[in-house]
Amino acid sequence: MYAAMGRVTRLQDRNGEIVPFRRSRVVRAILAAVRSAGSKDEWVADKLADMVVYFLDELHGGRASPPTAEDVDDTIERALLSSPDLAAVSQAFIASRRQRRELRQIEETPAPPAAGPQVERGQALQGWNRALIAAALVRELNLEAARATEIALAVEQRVTELNLPRLTTGLIRELVDIELLARGLASEPGTINVPRYDISQWLFPSGDEDAPAASQQELGRRAGRRVLGEFALNGILPRAARDVHLNALAHFHGLDTPAALDGLRLDALAVSQAGAGFGMLRLYPAAARGPGALFSRLAALVREAAAFTSGTIVLRQLDAALAEDPEPDRIAMQEGLRLLAWQAPNPLRIEVGPPGSLARELVIRALLDAVAGADSALRQRVSIEVAITPGAFVDPARRALVERLCQAACLCGEPAIRLREPGASSPGSLFGDLGSARHGATLARVSLNLVAPALDQPDLASYLAALDPVITACVDGLAARVRFLERVAMRDLPDPVPPEARMLRALAGATREVQLVPVGLATASTMVSGAEGPMRESALRAAQQVLSYLDFRFRQACTGHHLAGQLGADSGDAARRMAGEDMARVARADPDSPCRLKLADDQAYLPGAALPWDNPLAARMGAESALHALISRDATITAGPAEAMPPEELVRLLRLCVAEGSPRPTRLALSVPHRTCRDCGARSIATQESCPACGSTAWALPPGQKSLFG
Repeated sequence: MYAAMGRVTRLQDRNGEIVPFRRSRVVRAILAAVRSAGSKDEWVADKLADMVVYFLDELHGGRASPPTAEDVDDTIERALLSSPDLAAVSQAFIASRRQRRELRQIEETPAPPAAGPQVERGQALQGWNRALIAAALVRELNLEAARATEIALAVEQRVTELNLPRLTTGLIRELVDIELLARGLASEPGTINVPRYDISQWLFPSGDEDAPAASQQELGRRAGRRVLGEFALNGILPRAARDVHLNALAHFHGLDTPAALDGLRLDALAVSQAGAGFGMLRLYPAAARGPGALFSRLAALVREAAAFTSGTIVLRQLDAALAEDPEPDRIAMQEGLRLLAWQAPNPLRIEVGPPGSLARELVIRALLDAVAGADSALRQRVSIEVAITPGAFVDPARRALVERLCQAACLCGEPAIRLREPGASSPGSLFGDLGSARHGATLARVSLNLVAPALDQPDLASYLAALDPVITACVDGLAARVRFLERVAMRDLPDPVPPEARMLRALAGATREVQLVPVGLATASTMVSGAEGPMRESALRAAQQVLSYLDFRFRQACTGHHLAGQLGADSGDAARRMAGEDMARVARADPDSPCRLKLADDQAYLPGAALPWDNPLAARMGAESALHALISRDATITAGPAEAMPPEELVRLLRLCVAEGSPRPTRLALSVPHRTCRDCGARSIATQESCPACGSTAWALPPGQKSLFG
């Protein structure tokens, strides 16, 4: 209001230069004080800026000389002090103003003519100046000017003792870190360095462990992961959370992507409407009509979401959105799916079903045929999860869809296609113009090592007590990750705000979901119960108690941080790291311990509530269903390659999973260990993209697969 009618249009800067007066600089100065005081009332910055402009007009509007920068600071301080409710903000502004004054005094003090080493700054050489060190300490650590000058003198003395002709800024910072650590002014080094040898090894590795970087882009990604991973570990996580991560008692996922969501769920029905479920009416003023328009919008949003999502992007209800077209075009849907897959840098999973109409069934079949096609273009980029509800074997259409699903598993070589009973989805009204949108996200995820505490705890009670501090550290670390992510999402951005930033703000502001993934439940419960195997009754009882306790303690600790915690089942590469650290720990304590062989087993660190796959499938089904029922999760039953089962037995178990009135929701993962080449008849493992004998990608169905559900 006052900015439009203000008479003050110019400002005398501190260096005497006359510059244009900008109201936005006043807003930023007040906003910085609000955030420094820990207040969330950021709206007061815009209101107080109007008051500051008004006072400046009254005091300096009629004068020939413009106001100075000090006059503007005085007016801001007066406006803040005029409101008793903003006492903390005014004190923060006064402290910031005093710090800026001390910085100017340090930087404007003439450097002594004493000789010193040349300093490489960027790609240029500059003379030695300890005042720059003192100024950096005041700016970054909020030290008093006298204390900062004292530390700068001590660093200069160390540099003089080294007697080096040339230094880098990185080496100077490390010397400053040593001085700060010695004086107790810092708990961790403030620098993040990447050795030149490591960068060279990324391009020209001397060992066989890592493949060389194929391009400049990949080299940049490796360097970024290294730097950001160390920043998140030492600059975001609290000390206790950092310690459990370094000791492999837990594993925080996505440390190299601290400003990204761990996972994203987009609702295709919401995306198809005006605003796309994020209030982006400026970009999407109308609903998307037809598969071409819908897939084009989905591809654009998935491409934008990849900028702030490090994990899998899940598309929900795609079949329902496509089935709204009265005459769905099969070719258009398959071409749209290809467009969507190639626009998604992240892994993409599509959840469809159960078919509630003929149109939805046709859509599901079209999507399955596209993924399982002979061109193999989508096999490694898209996975489809079809929901099968009770009664699937009664309805002929759904029974035929289950059969087609198994055929798709064989044709595309996916190791597992899941059949599950979907949980009830609760509508939310968190995204502005679309109250029915069900977009969601997992902000952060951590895997918990259940095996390591069991190595030292002889009974279940002491074992659960040993888990307590680790769970607390995990939740504190997740809360720190979420706070950092929210700062990133809510930071100031110039208008117009980019679509990916708008999406991130909506998701980070609406959901507070974090995940804890238990790893090694079967192994840990066997150890603390003294049972000989994970399927023993005592081991299953211990597993139930451990899962129930984990669920309760994790949710309770998350509530204290206003987080929505839930147990997950995707541990990524955490299990391998935990197994290596635990085996090394056992080897140091007792090199001849028989426990090392148990930890080296591939199934010792299974994620979630999974039991070893070499147990009978029928026994695993009931046990895993009971375990997952404790945490409101579907059970995952895997028919692995080592398990020979007649087709009629598998049919019986499938019918049990999706039978009417089933007491517990269950998931069945169908493993396809081998496939037969349709051209030459050679048989190979299902993970082969092409036939090793003739190079064909046309795969035939395994014997008996077509008649599995006949």
